[in-house]
Amino acid sequence: MNVELDNVMEIKKLKKSFDSQIVLESITFSLQKGMIYGLLGANGAGKTTIIKSIFNLITPDEGEIYLFNEAVPQSVDQYKKIGSIIETPVFYENMTVEENLLLHCDYMGEQFKNNIDKVLTEVGLFDVKKKMIDQLSLGMKQRLGLGRALLNEPELLILDEPINGLDPEGIIDFRNLILKINQTYGTTVLISSHILAEVFKIADTIGIVSQGKLIKEVSKKALEEMELDIEEYYLSLVKAGEHV
Repeated sequence: MNVELDNVMEIKKLKKSFDSQIVLESITFSLQKGMIYGLLGANGAGKTTIIKSIFNLITPDEGEIYLFNEAVPQSVDQYKKIGSIIETPVFYENMTVEENLLLHCDYMGEQFKNNIDKVLTEVGLFDVKKKMIDQLSLGMKQRLGLGRALLNEPELLILDEPINGLDPEGIIDFRNLILKINQTYGTTVLISSHILAEVFKIADTIGIVSQGKLIKEVSKKALEEMELDIEEYYLSLVKAGEHV
Protein backbone atom coordinates (compact mmCIF):
# COMPACT_ATOMS: atom_id res chain seq x y z
CA MET A 1 0.00 0.00 0.00
CA ASN A 2 1.19 3.51 -0.81
CA VAL A 3 1.07 5.63 2.34
CA GLU A 4 0.27 9.35 2.12
CA LEU A 5 2.86 11.14 4.24
CA ASP A 6 0.44 13.84 5.41
CA ASN A 7 -1.94 11.22 6.79
CA VAL A 8 -1.87 10.46 10.52
CA MET A 9 -3.82 7.25 10.00
CA GLU A 10 -4.86 5.11 7.03
CA ILE A 11 -7.21 2.15 6.98
CA LYS A 12 -7.42 0.06 3.82
CA LYS A 13 -9.97 -2.67 3.01
CA LEU A 14 -10.48 -3.76 6.61
CA LYS A 15 -12.54 -6.93 6.97
CA LYS A 16 -13.61 -8.82 10.08
CA SER A 17 -16.03 -11.66 10.82
CA PHE A 18 -16.99 -13.38 14.04
CA ASP A 19 -17.99 -16.94 13.16
CA SER A 20 -20.25 -16.46 10.13
CA GLN A 21 -21.24 -12.87 10.95
CA ILE A 22 -19.51 -10.15 8.92
CA VAL A 23 -18.91 -7.12 11.16
CA LEU A 24 -16.56 -5.12 8.91
CA GLU A 25 -16.63 -5.25 5.12
CA SER A 26 -13.80 -3.55 3.19
CA ILE A 27 -13.58 -0.41 5.38
CA THR A 28 -11.29 2.23 3.88
CA PHE A 29 -10.67 5.79 5.08
CA SER A 30 -7.85 8.07 6.21
CA LEU A 31 -7.21 10.96 8.59
CA GLN A 32 -5.13 13.93 7.52
CA LYS A 33 -3.16 15.84 10.11
CA GLY A 34 -5.25 18.34 12.08
CA MET A 35 -8.70 17.16 10.97
CA ILE A 36 -11.66 15.94 13.02
CA TYR A 37 -13.12 12.79 11.47
CA GLY A 38 -16.49 11.54 12.70
CA LEU A 39 -17.53 7.89 12.44
CA LEU A 40 -21.31 7.97 12.54
CA GLY A 41 -23.50 4.91 12.86
CA ALA A 42 -26.03 3.07 14.96
CA ASN A 43 -24.96 0.88 17.85
CA GLY A 44 -23.62 -2.36 16.39
CA ALA A 45 -22.72 -0.78 13.04
CA GLY A 46 -19.03 -1.69 13.44
CA LYS A 47 -17.52 1.52 14.81
CA THR A 48 -16.01 0.01 17.95
CA THR A 49 -14.61 -2.95 15.99
CA ILE A 50 -12.78 -0.47 13.75
CA ILE A 51 -11.33 1.32 16.76
CA LYS A 52 -10.33 -1.91 18.52
CA SER A 53 -8.56 -2.96 15.32
CA ILE A 54 -6.58 0.30 15.36
CA PHE A 55 -5.34 -0.54 18.85
CA ASN A 56 -4.60 -4.15 17.86
CA LEU A 57 -7.19 -5.38 20.37
CA ILE A 58 -8.91 -7.21 17.52
CA THR A 59 -7.06 -8.82 14.62
CA PRO A 60 -8.75 -8.11 11.28
CA ASP A 61 -9.20 -10.97 8.82
CA GLU A 62 -7.96 -8.77 5.99
CA GLY A 63 -6.79 -5.22 5.41
CA GLU A 64 -4.10 -2.81 6.53
CA ILE A 65 -3.86 -0.11 9.17
CA TYR A 66 -1.12 2.52 9.20
CA LEU A 67 -0.38 4.89 12.08
CA PHE A 68 2.13 7.65 11.45
CA ASN A 69 3.23 5.89 8.25
CA GLU A 70 3.97 2.58 10.01
CA ALA A 71 1.91 -0.59 9.70
CA VAL A 72 -0.01 -1.79 12.76
CA PRO A 73 1.21 -3.53 14.82
CA GLN A 74 4.68 -2.09 14.61
CA SER A 75 5.91 -0.60 17.88
CA VAL A 76 4.77 0.64 21.28
CA ASP A 77 5.95 4.10 20.24
CA GLN A 78 3.07 4.30 17.75
CA TYR A 79 0.57 4.13 20.57
CA LYS A 80 2.43 6.61 22.76
CA LYS A 81 1.49 9.23 20.16
CA ILE A 82 -2.22 8.48 20.70
CA GLY A 83 -4.68 9.50 23.40
CA SER A 84 -7.98 7.68 23.70
CA ILE A 85 -11.32 7.31 25.42
CA ILE A 86 -13.12 4.04 24.71
CA GLU A 87 -16.70 4.56 25.91
CA THR A 88 -16.80 5.29 29.68
CA PRO A 89 -13.28 5.81 31.09
CA VAL A 90 -12.34 3.68 34.09
CA PHE A 91 -10.44 5.00 37.11
CA TYR A 92 -9.37 3.72 40.52
CA GLU A 93 -12.23 4.89 42.72
CA ASN A 94 -10.17 4.79 45.94
CA MET A 95 -7.60 7.23 44.55
CA THR A 96 -7.74 10.96 43.87
CA VAL A 97 -7.94 12.61 40.47
CA GLU A 98 -4.27 13.54 40.67
CA GLU A 99 -3.18 10.08 41.85
CA ASN A 100 -4.95 8.45 38.90
CA LEU A 101 -3.10 10.69 36.46
CA LEU A 102 0.23 10.09 38.21
CA LEU A 103 -0.35 6.35 37.86
CA HIS A 104 -1.09 6.79 34.15
CA CYS A 105 2.24 8.57 33.74
CA ASP A 106 4.07 5.65 35.34
CA TYR A 107 3.59 3.64 32.15
CA MET A 108 3.16 6.42 29.56
CA GLY A 109 6.32 8.25 30.64
CA GLU A 110 7.54 9.99 33.79
CA GLN A 111 8.10 13.21 31.84
CA PHE A 112 4.36 13.65 31.36
CA LYS A 113 3.80 14.20 35.10
CA ASN A 114 4.66 17.82 34.42
CA ASN A 115 1.53 18.05 32.26
CA ILE A 116 -0.97 17.09 34.98
CA ASP A 117 -1.85 20.57 36.20
CA LYS A 118 -2.00 21.84 32.62
CA VAL A 119 -4.46 19.22 31.39
CA LEU A 120 -6.60 19.47 34.52
CA THR A 121 -6.86 23.21 33.92
CA GLU A 122 -7.65 22.55 30.24
CA VAL A 123 -10.59 20.27 31.09
CA GLY A 124 -11.79 22.39 34.02
CA LEU A 125 -10.85 20.01 36.83
CA PHE A 126 -7.83 21.66 38.45
CA ASP A 127 -9.85 22.61 41.54
CA VAL A 128 -10.87 18.98 42.17
CA LYS A 129 -7.51 17.28 41.69
CA LYS A 130 -7.44 16.22 45.36
CA LYS A 131 -10.96 14.75 45.25
CA MET A 132 -11.58 11.02 45.21
CA ILE A 133 -12.93 9.61 41.94
CA ASP A 134 -16.17 8.46 43.56
CA GLN A 135 -16.95 12.11 44.34
CA LEU A 136 -17.06 13.06 40.65
CA SER A 137 -20.12 13.26 38.43
CA LEU A 138 -20.27 11.29 35.18
CA GLY A 139 -19.56 14.47 33.21
CA MET A 140 -16.49 15.18 35.34
CA LYS A 141 -15.25 11.62 34.82
CA GLN A 142 -15.61 12.04 31.06
CA ARG A 143 -13.62 15.28 31.20
CA LEU A 144 -11.02 13.56 33.35
CA GLY A 145 -10.84 10.78 30.76
CA LEU A 146 -10.11 13.42 28.16
CA GLY A 147 -7.47 14.99 30.40
CA ARG A 148 -5.80 11.60 30.86
CA ALA A 149 -5.87 11.08 27.09
CA LEU A 150 -4.09 14.42 26.62
CA LEU A 151 -1.33 13.84 29.18
CA ASN A 152 1.11 12.41 26.64
CA GLU A 153 0.57 15.33 24.21
CA PRO A 154 -0.92 13.02 21.56
CA GLU A 155 -0.80 13.70 17.86
CA LEU A 156 -3.98 11.65 17.44
CA LEU A 157 -6.98 11.55 19.78
CA ILE A 158 -9.38 8.61 19.38
CA LEU A 159 -12.76 8.87 21.10
CA ASP A 160 -15.25 6.00 20.96
CA GLU A 161 -18.78 7.05 22.01
CA PRO A 162 -17.36 9.62 24.48
CA ILE A 163 -20.65 11.39 25.24
CA ASN A 164 -22.73 8.34 26.17
CA GLY A 165 -24.74 9.05 29.30
CA LEU A 166 -23.93 12.76 29.48
CA ASP A 167 -26.68 15.31 30.03
CA PRO A 168 -27.14 18.11 27.45
CA GLU A 169 -24.87 20.51 29.34
CA GLY A 170 -22.17 17.85 29.64
CA ILE A 171 -22.40 17.10 25.91
CA ILE A 172 -21.95 20.79 25.04
CA ASP A 173 -18.97 21.11 27.43
CA PHE A 174 -17.31 18.02 25.98
CA ARG A 175 -17.89 19.12 22.39
CA ASN A 176 -16.38 22.53 23.07
CA LEU A 177 -13.34 20.93 24.72
CA ILE A 178 -12.67 18.76 21.66
CA LEU A 179 -12.96 21.73 19.33
CA LYS A 180 -10.67 23.79 21.55
CA ILE A 181 -8.01 21.06 21.68
CA ASN A 182 -8.16 20.58 17.92
CA GLN A 183 -7.93 24.30 17.17
CA THR A 184 -5.33 25.14 19.83
CA TYR A 185 -2.91 22.26 19.37
CA GLY A 186 -3.76 20.97 15.88
CA THR A 187 -4.53 17.55 17.36
CA THR A 188 -6.04 15.13 14.86
CA VAL A 189 -9.27 13.61 16.20
CA LEU A 190 -11.22 10.45 15.34
CA ILE A 191 -14.58 10.43 17.13
CA SER A 192 -17.26 7.76 16.84
CA SER A 193 -20.85 8.22 17.91
CA HIS A 194 -24.41 7.17 17.20
CA ILE A 195 -25.61 10.68 18.11
CA LEU A 196 -26.11 12.22 14.69
CA ALA A 197 -26.38 15.90 15.61
CA GLU A 198 -23.18 15.91 17.65
CA VAL A 199 -21.06 14.32 14.93
CA PHE A 200 -22.26 16.87 12.38
CA LYS A 201 -21.45 19.73 14.75
CA ILE A 202 -17.88 18.68 15.46
CA ALA A 203 -16.45 16.82 12.46
CA ASP A 204 -14.75 18.18 9.34
CA THR A 205 -15.43 14.90 7.53
CA ILE A 206 -18.04 12.28 8.35
CA GLY A 207 -17.91 8.58 7.55
CA ILE A 208 -21.30 6.90 7.83
CA VAL A 209 -21.08 3.25 8.89
CA SER A 210 -23.97 0.82 8.52
CA GLN A 211 -23.92 -2.97 8.93
CA GLY A 212 -20.14 -3.07 8.79
CA LYS A 213 -19.81 -0.95 5.64
CA LEU A 214 -18.61 2.60 5.18
CA ILE A 215 -21.52 3.65 2.98
CA LYS A 216 -20.70 7.36 2.61
CA GLU A 217 -17.90 9.79 3.33
CA VAL A 218 -18.82 13.47 3.14
CA SER A 219 -17.30 16.78 4.25
CA LYS A 220 -19.11 19.23 6.51
CA LYS A 221 -18.73 21.87 3.80
CA ALA A 222 -20.50 19.67 1.25
CA LEU A 223 -23.33 18.97 3.70
CA GLU A 224 -23.80 22.67 4.38
CA GLU A 225 -23.86 23.44 0.66
CA MET A 226 -26.51 20.77 0.02
CA GLU A 227 -28.83 22.45 2.56
CA LEU A 228 -30.52 19.13 3.27
CA ASP A 229 -32.25 18.00 6.42
CA ILE A 230 -29.37 16.14 8.04
CA GLU A 231 -31.49 13.45 9.67
CA GLU A 232 -33.39 12.68 6.47
CA TYR A 233 -30.12 12.59 4.52
CA TYR A 234 -28.55 10.17 6.99
CA LEU A 235 -31.57 7.86 7.04
CA SER A 236 -31.77 7.83 3.23
CA LEU A 237 -28.11 6.78 3.02
CA VAL A 238 -28.53 4.03 5.60
CA LYS A 239 -31.65 2.73 3.87
CA ALA A 240 -29.90 2.73 0.51
CA GLY A 241 -26.84 1.04 2.02
CA GLU A 242 -28.93 -1.78 3.42
CA HIS A 243 -29.94 -2.73 -0.11
CA VAL A 244 -26.50 -2.62 -1.74
